[in-house]
Amino acid sequence: MKATRLLLMLAMTLGMPSRAQVTNGLLINSFETSADLLRFTRNNCSVSSSTEGVTDGQKAALVVFSNVDWPNLLFKVGTGFANGDWRGWGAVAVDILNTNPASVMVDIRVDDDFSADGAKHCQTGSIGVPAGQKAAVVMPLSKSIPPGMNGGPPIDPGALQMNVSGPSIDLSHIVAFQIFLPRPGRQTALFLDNIRLLPPTPLSALADQYGQFTRADWPGKIHHGADFQEQNTNEQQWLAAHPKPPDRDLYGAWRDGPQFTNNGFFRTAFVLNGQEVSPGSAPANQGRWWLVAPSGRLFFSLGVDVIDYGETTRVAGRESLFDRLPGPGDPLQQFSYPGPSRTANFYGMNLCRKYGTNWRSQARSRGLDRLDSWGFNTIGSWSSSDLFEAHRVPYTVSVGYDNSRLAKFVSAGQQMVDVFDAGFPARMAAGISNAVAPWENDPWCVGYFMENELPWAGWGSGPTEQYALPIGVLASTNALPAKAEFARLLQSRYSSVSGLNSAWNTSLASWNDISNRAVTLPSPLTASCVADLGGFLTDFAGRYFSIVSANMKQFAPKQLYLGCRFASRPTEAMSVAAQYCDVVSFNVYNRSLDPNTWGFTSTLGKPCVIGEFHFGALDRGMFHPGLVRARDQADRGRAYQEYLRSILALPAFVGCHWFQYSDEPLTGRFDGENYNIGMVSGTDTPYVELVTAARQIQSEIYSRKR
Repeated sequence: MKATRLLLMLAMTLGMPSRAQVTNGLLINSFETSADLLRFTRNNCSVSSSTEGVTDGQKAALVVFSNVDWPNLLFKVGTGFANGDWRGWGAVAVDILNTNPASVMVDIRVDDDFSADGAKHCQTGSIGVPAGQKAAVVMPLSKSIPPGMNGGPPIDPGALQMNVSGPSIDLSHIVAFQIFLPRPGRQTALFLDNIRLLPPTPLSALADQYGQFTRADWPGKIHHGADFQEQNTNEQQWLAAHPKPPDRDLYGAWRDGPQFTNNGFFRTAFVLNGQEVSPGSAPANQGRWWLVAPSGRLFFSLGVDVIDYGETTRVAGRESLFDRLPGPGDPLQQFSYPGPSRTANFYGMNLCRKYGTNWRSQARSRGLDRLDSWGFNTIGSWSSSDLFEAHRVPYTVSVGYDNSRLAKFVSAGQQMVDVFDAGFPARMAAGISNAVAPWENDPWCVGYFMENELPWAGWGSGPTEQYALPIGVLASTNALPAKAEFARLLQSRYSSVSGLNSAWNTSLASWNDISNRAVTLPSPLTASCVADLGGFLTDFAGRYFSIVSANMKQFAPKQLYLGCRFASRPTEAMSVAAQYCDVVSFNVYNRSLDPNTWGFTSTLGKPCVIGEFHFGALDRGMFHPGLVRARDQADRGRAYQEYLRSILALPAFVGCHWFQYSDEPLTGRFDGENYNIGMVSGTDTPYVELVTAARQIQSEIYSRKR
């Protein structure tokens, strides 16, 4: 009772939008009458009418969601009630007031068939409604996002626009929609009002000649060519007033910290009380990992990925999205690539506009100046190699190899190379030797990441997701070398196939069934089956990491093997990686790293690094916030500091690298990503709030880690 009264008091303070404000669209439910409260099905939630959550004497719905999976309000669509033909609409929206002390994740699911099950015949929008905030929440329908773009233009400016997932749906045959909380973890109350359909936003002429959104304004937007020069002058003055932190040496290491032995290249060290010791000899929960720079000084790697001269966006077939493109004779046509797959590089155009004919050299120098000033000391993955040659900032290199003729199978919905293919070692050796050759003797090279986010597992917490890789091997219909290896391991454990069947609850006729046929496992998996899947995953990871490590030691023995940038991270694969990698790397897209979740890194016996993280917002003309959403640009800065503080609290971590340097194209890169994830915008304008926050905490990095 006390909690409900507090919610109502907070609601009175914050207020809700009124029905009178719904002037654009089709109102589905305003929760004004008793009849309104009967027009949906309550599934594990209660609903009551409230005048406390609005400011104009009208009503809203106080919905209390139970602490179960997927509590929801289900609306069945029919004639006279948001008629099932939604082809003329661009979004479904609802006003939400969250008076809870924490952000609440809210989802909306729209179904085009009564057989919808969360994966088929439906699309789902998801967003976190911040604590203590009232907001219009908008779920775009598929037609609101142009092809080749993950996020579309705002349908309701100022609203919180959901990220949408799921297959295309038939908007002419919508049968139901629901508002739900995905596994809330506790009983949660929200105020809802004004469920409505909104018209679509026009999709033509979205991008101006600078690649910016045409129908909005914001601080730092380029309106005229002269704005580039004004911004350039202002930034030069800012950089001059904010030089490289004074406690850094030539390499960006801790100039005033303890001196360690060095071999002229980057290496790792476990340090306790200013002395390098064996990690196994340190008392529990004492000491921490570091990198050691060629100068012998301690080094914490603060990096930015993808520092380059711009990504292209597809023009062919989407010409109507662009307000203006370079015409014949325009020098900027060098950034517009003709042909059936015509593309354009707006970031490159803007660098040319800003820096003139010598734009590449000027942009390179400016990028290095920014890294110094903002407190970064590492050029991260997928950056332009001409930055390496300046020998101003240490760098990492991403390595790949030609796997086109190797056997593959599906793991967690993605292709995975069969590392037991006889051709794998030679292909890997060729890829590594070629990639490291230009840098193997350069002391400014920290080391090498090999590949990125391999599908070691799925994204769930159960054994089926954790062991997606060995399950994928068994499920393959091809006679994979990995299947033969799996059969060999099982035969070494079980005296007969009948013994395996008894342990796994399967009905295999012979060992050949494992080697040559698709094997379907029982549900749930038996304990013996889980153990055997883990054993094979260990075997698979052992072959992968041992081969990569051997080649790294052969072709780049002076530099570090920085791992594979785990996204999914089954225990077996991580444990094996720690045996062979110099540094174990992870890509972690969260607001921060929970010490309870990530404390295991101290048991790996190797240092760790974050290869990717970011936060994005929608207050500067971009259409998608990326993988972790911030409220606005100031909140991006707060999130950056929060993330870095969480890394510093984990003694195994020796750095983290932001993804990425510039925003992705407004109209989508090669895979449709169009995220606000840059330190600078697509017009090369720094996000002052973000870079100032980064500089502040990164200037303190070594004093914080004493």
